[in-house]
Amino acid sequence: MSNELDLIQRVTQYIMTDVASAPPETPPAPDFPIIEGGLVDSLGLFKVIAFAEEEFQVRIAPEEIVFENFSTINAIVNLIRGKL
Repeated sequence: MSNELDLIQRVTQYIMTDVASAPPETPPAPDFPIIEGGLVDSLGLFKVIAFAEEEFQVRIAPEEIVFENFSTINAIVNLIRGKL
């Protein structure tokens, strides 16, 4: 099982390289508001969900697709960690 730092790094890297239309020069802090901050849009959110399900072999139920679970990298990692 991946440790929390590894999860944070993998999610952050994916968002920066595959989701963000204008990636920041430095990785965002784990508590940066990725949606409100403009790093992830609605299409990007679904990419993040697909990435999490494939990369970590978890299933994210439709009722779990709420702002609170995807507002920050920490929130995403907490959701994934709870399923591992």
